[in-house]
Amino acid sequence: MGDGDVLATTTSLCPTCLAQVPGRYEERDDGVHLARDCPDHGTTSRQVWGSLDHWEWAADFGPTNEYDGGDLTVDDDHACLAVVEVTEDCNLSCSFCFASSGPGGNHRSMAEIGAMLDTVAEKGGRPVQFSGGEPTVREDLPDLVAMARDRGIDHVEVNTNGIRLATEDGYAQALADAGATAIYLQFDGLRRETYESIRGVDLTDEKQAAIEACRKADLPVVLVPTVVPEVNDGEMGDIVRFAVENRDVVRSVNFQPVAHFGRYAKNDGRFAIDDAARMLADQLDPVEARDLLPAPCCSSYCQIGTALVSQDAQASVAEVNGVAGAVVDGDTPEAIESETGVDDDCGCTEGECGDGADDAPGDDADEFVPLTKFVDDRLWDTLTGLVDERDYMELLAGTAAGEEWACKTAGCCGLDVPDEMEGLFDDVVPITLTGFMDADGADVNRLDNCCISVPTPEGDLVPFCGYNMTTEDGEYALRNRHDWGGRPSVAEPSGDGYDGDGVESGEAGSNDVPAADGDIPAPDGGRSSDAHTGDEQVHDGTTDGCGYGPGGCGDGG
Repeated sequence: MGDGDVLATTTSLCPTCLAQVPGRYEERDDGVHLARDCPDHGTTSRQVWGSLDHWEWAADFGPTNEYDGGDLTVDDDHACLAVVEVTEDCNLSCSFCFASSGPGGNHRSMAEIGAMLDTVAEKGGRPVQFSGGEPTVREDLPDLVAMARDRGIDHVEVNTNGIRLATEDGYAQALADAGATAIYLQFDGLRRETYESIRGVDLTDEKQAAIEACRKADLPVVLVPTVVPEVNDGEMGDIVRFAVENRDVVRSVNFQPVAHFGRYAKNDGRFAIDDAARMLADQLDPVEARDLLPAPCCSSYCQIGTALVSQDAQASVAEVNGVAGAVVDGDTPEAIESETGVDDDCGCTEGECGDGADDAPGDDADEFVPLTKFVDDRLWDTLTGLVDERDYMELLAGTAAGEEWACKTAGCCGLDVPDEMEGLFDDVVPITLTGFMDADGADVNRLDNCCISVPTPEGDLVPFCGYNMTTEDGEYALRNRHDWGGRPSVAEPSGDGYDGDGVESGEAGSNDVPAADGDIPAPDGGRSSDAHTGDEQVHDGTTDGCGYGPGGCGDGG
């Protein structure tokens, strides 16, 4: 396919050597491509967005990103989250893994972790996520959680596959007692075949048991599915329904369309988040693709989301958003009601549900309405600009601090929050899609404005996607600067680790979902040798330094 019309220009990275090179977004028949020219490795072009119309619509949201040179680090006041990796060891050897982790990896020392937590605290005390590897393989993880809380870090979540939560009585309670505020639970679906394909072992019972353990410990859960085309992309709607049914403990869902860095089974091209949004909308009756609006922090193209609102909560949400529109625009609530079509009697748009006032609320996600039905694009853009970025992760995790932020923001806007808003979060389930940036979609302007950070031993916060980015040959740009954090290059899964014997079949969970039609392709393990896609000329090359060209990436060396 030849060159298309140029839509925008940027600074990109060569996917072969990760050197900074000029990049341009081009219109193509299959959406939007990012093309770039490397003097050493030629021209590459990869699809990054599935629809030009959707790409242009999303551009109206979020900040304008412009790289101004220098180190690629995350500004202290801009980090939504700091990901602190405490081990490269893991009890699984998955077909898809940012860190290429597996059994037998090393733990970071308490002193190193303490120093990184000091960096986070000194830079504003942003929320922390303990990650790895699998952090629960460490016996001292509760101590690490307490260490973070002792430094004044209010939100400490644990990123985990849930195996130890499921198989060790009292472990979830131990984390909660230490001060953990949420569990970021790997949750790829509800079918045996899904886990066997992505994780190498059936974990359906373990996921149910882990959630039940968190329920008993009153520990909020965020479901985190890695979405792989033709494996579990047809389960997104069922995952949301499961979240809604278990919303007393499951506070949100963060879908992550598979990105091609670290270890992955194969590269069939990027799974753009706008394509994922359309697939989700096809699987949930009340949701449309444009109900998933860009998040306020980093870029219009990094994260999109909405929240499903129960019938009980719809009238309260409609009232608050009506008043918010009046405050922001100087309009009357009646004008906002007329513009959005919200009916104060039931909170639904005209013709959507009839009166519904006497109907009992249902537990099915199809009976929930996206929050964005009540908020037009302009009001969303204004209100999200009021979010302190450290509170954004709290909000998604459904913590008490997140609810406090919502009420604080409403008060600052001069809104008269109705009494019904108390406990509203019990009837709201945020749904987000995060499009992590791999070498196929590398945009330095966006990396420079990243809000997901990784603290380094030098005291910097570096962009999460930059930290995990690998060349097409599997070499990490940042992760292995100090011989830490995953294999030097991507390796095939070892096949070792947890074999599924920790929970008896049928012992945990009763929310069964019928298996979807279609075969599940088996992973081929590691990076395939023919991973190139799109129009490209690729030559042999090696990573230069840290891989980010002049100015580097915050290495400090």
